Amino acid sequence: MPDAADFRIDLLASQRAGSVRAAARLLTAAAAFACAAALLLAPSPLRAAATLASVAALALAFCPGRAPSARQLVIGIDGAIRAGGDDEVETAAVRYFGPRFVCLQTPRGALAVWPDSMTATGWRRLLVACRWQRPPEPIGAVAAAGSRTK
Repeated sequence: MPDAADFRIDLLASQRAGSVRAAARLLTAAAAFACAAALLLAPSPLRAAATLASVAALALAFCPGRAPSARQLVIGIDGAIRAGGDDEVETAAVRYFGPRFVCLQTPRGALAVWPDSMTATGWRRLLVACRWQRPPEPIGAVAAAGSRTK
């Protein structure tokens, strides 16, 4: 159960994610068209295989995506990041973070987080938590002294 002092961030639908998805679909359609044109101009088994693969990728690109696995992020006072919905909150590890995109790994899969899916204050807190996140220590283990703890 999260503490009352934890910082909660509600995740909204991201327009940037939609733009990236649309650009990827357009690029996939262009690749499928180019492969089909190459097959028509000079038929070969390799070009036929490339055309089939690109058409399959195009079909997958237009399949409806799955719903986001988390609707809320919780940043604990200890810096731990947890993601979840109304019913369950799970620990999230940082896979990648940068100034314009964060990818978190949860037990349910990867969670893409964009800056326009939350408030500016929430984004800054998430970036700080990503930067200073420590891997979870085993229960009963004593933290090793480092340059920051002396």
